[in-house]
Amino acid sequence: MPITRCLVLVTTMLAVIASAATGDDVLLKNKTLYRGAVDKDNTLRQISDGLKRIIIRDSKIEKITPNDSLRGLERFQIVQPLEVHAGAMPTVAIGVQATPWNDKGRRQFSYYGPRSKSPVVMTQAINDLGPYMVRFRGVDGFWVGQVTTKQVPKPVVIGLLGRVDQTVLNERQRIARFLLQSEWYPEAKAQVESIAKDFPEERERAKEQVKAIQDLQARQELIEISVIRGSRRPKDLIARLHAFPSENVSSDVIADAREQLRKEEEQVAADRRLGESLRDVEKALTPDLQKGYSRSIAEILRDLEQAPDAVRSRLDPFAKADPKLPPESRLALALSGWIVGPEAASSSPEEAAILWKARTLVRDYLRASDDASRSENLASIQSLAWTQDKARPDGKIDLETLSRLIPLMPPPLHSEPVVGGKEVTHRVANDVNDEPTEYMVLLPPEYHPMRNYPTIVALHDGRGPKSAIDWWREEAARRGYIIIAPEYLLPGQAREYRFSASEHAAVELSLRDARKRYAIDSDRVYLGGQVVGGIMALDFGLAHPDLFAGVASVSGLPAKYVFTYRKHVEHLPLYLAIGDLAPSVKEAVFDGFARPMIADTLDVTYVEYYRRGLEDLPEEASAIVDWMDKRRRGPTPKSFEVFSARPSDARFFGVVIQDLAPGSAIAPEAADPLGKNIKPAKITMRSSAPSNLLNITTTGIVNLDVWVSPKLIDFKRRMEVRINGRPFFKGLAKLDPAALLTDLRFRGDRQQLYWMKVTTAR
Repeated sequence: MPITRCLVLVTTMLAVIASAATGDDVLLKNKTLYRGAVDKDNTLRQISDGLKRIIIRDSKIEKITPNDSLRGLERFQIVQPLEVHAGAMPTVAIGVQATPWNDKGRRQFSYYGPRSKSPVVMTQAINDLGPYMVRFRGVDGFWVGQVTTKQVPKPVVIGLLGRVDQTVLNERQRIARFLLQSEWYPEAKAQVESIAKDFPEERERAKEQVKAIQDLQARQELIEISVIRGSRRPKDLIARLHAFPSENVSSDVIADAREQLRKEEEQVAADRRLGESLRDVEKALTPDLQKGYSRSIAEILRDLEQAPDAVRSRLDPFAKADPKLPPESRLALALSGWIVGPEAASSSPEEAAILWKARTLVRDYLRASDDASRSENLASIQSLAWTQDKARPDGKIDLETLSRLIPLMPPPLHSEPVVGGKEVTHRVANDVNDEPTEYMVLLPPEYHPMRNYPTIVALHDGRGPKSAIDWWREEAARRGYIIIAPEYLLPGQAREYRFSASEHAAVELSLRDARKRYAIDSDRVYLGGQVVGGIMALDFGLAHPDLFAGVASVSGLPAKYVFTYRKHVEHLPLYLAIGDLAPSVKEAVFDGFARPMIADTLDVTYVEYYRRGLEDLPEEASAIVDWMDKRRRGPTPKSFEVFSARPSDARFFGVVIQDLAPGSAIAPEAADPLGKNIKPAKITMRSSAPSNLLNITTTGIVNLDVWVSPKLIDFKRRMEVRINGRPFFKGLAKLDPAALLTDLRFRGDRQQLYWMKVTTAR
């Protein structure tokens, strides 16, 4: 039987389905795909899959496709003990705790109700098992609920399926269909083979089914290979392609895998030839030049071998250079392109040497721990001079060159060795706080400092940084994310968020410190937290909208300053996930907070789980990281309106508040839970490209600094910075590396650079 016919047979017979029982496919404009029944509420769309509902604005949807294939999922009723037969679900469940499911499909569960002084404790048991969702109930207390099947350990599910009568062919075939619908292909294959063994009349049919299952498994492997490629794991990628299965796999699938392997191996060979050509040029140099360039060439060759995907493009000018050029000129193209990128590569050996020296001095400046060393390094940078360069009439190294150099540097505090997959704890360098700030880091597999990685700043739920890392661990490793988990609670402090400056400082200092140690893509830094950490994620994220590409809050209740800072979501995508048994979920979370922003077409995704309380919802990790993958921090906005009601909420896209006016700030303990008594300071900024003007107006602020970005102002022309109608700078700026490097050392953000500071303080 042809393999395509096998696929049709097994797909029809086993109903290969990976999602909800009924519904539509909803494709968003950013290519996110949701599946479920779609309901309309004016401009909002609700997508429900039986576990949760997702609410988005209709304008975010590209198309909705009916999906009638989502029927016929296998389900098994599991006999479990039952002591309590009746009751009612609570209206609110907080402090939810649950042990892992045991081999009998049971777990211990507890929660606090709205007026509980002690927890309600019960045993829960799975009584309905499906490939997408399992349902459970209370054994000795009333509860009915559901979770995704993926949240139940696979051995537990397999054990429960083992209760099915193994002597009945139809039941065994139902188990096979269940396993295939779950996309557990090795287990489905084993089940079909065991059916063939126990029921000889099924052998021929089983052979064809096994072939089709192997093909489906290979197709799933192709999908995972694409994830590996996106997570920048070239060694794992090639290993998986080499090990790609071929038995009973469709020719088109095998051809796809082999073509990918061919391209990868061709690229490896091309990278090897590129390194060899660089060595050949090195050999053509005079002995003195070889000695002078040996360390630089060794660095390039090392990184080209270890992280070719991240660095090979820097050598394009060298690779494309005329072979007739003198070897020192060809080498200069490699050396300069390595430091400032291929667009700014130079064939001048003198300029290449200056660039390498500049990078060393910038690194030393950023690493220096005392003012004297920094002053010395800064003076050396300021004295660097080009030779006979008409583009630089003063002969000095310019900020445009430094701005090309800085993002391509290794992290200034990078140290060997760095191992992915193992947590490391750091204490913030030169921390001036009374309580030293510590944070935990987990690097992805095949981490290399010449790659820039997306990063999750993970706020724990009160149980410490390790718990935060564990929540994100699996999906972050799979997608190639760094995790930073700050300890924001003080020793002995209760497991609750206090909206304090101390907590904010711990997170901000941790991120700044980590940027200096690790290859963090500052345009892809995301903030996430659960429960207590989810509350802080909302508060800290909206208070610092220029730090993140998105904020994900799981079971985080908006409170106090969050309502005041809601307008900041114009610049900060927001993902909210919560259970419908959380307190005030409809009034305060959805109607009072999320719904107005979704209706205003802001980038807000709201996810509400059915019959779930205030808990950490671990099944959301994959969906949230997928959401993060599609978002980047935008460029410095040409205009914005922001608010501040705490001294810690002081920096917004380069505008830094130095002093709030009396009455503009309010202490956390005095703030109304819904923010009704908060009267914040306000900053409005408008930029005008034709007039080269930054126009800033404020209320409730005494003094501020304005860090000016080259993305908003053309520093080659006369410019103006006007604050509350008064020009604080007007004319042609005299630029100096000091301002750029001072700010860079302070924040560690190598992708958001400022060239000049204007202050209102006198």
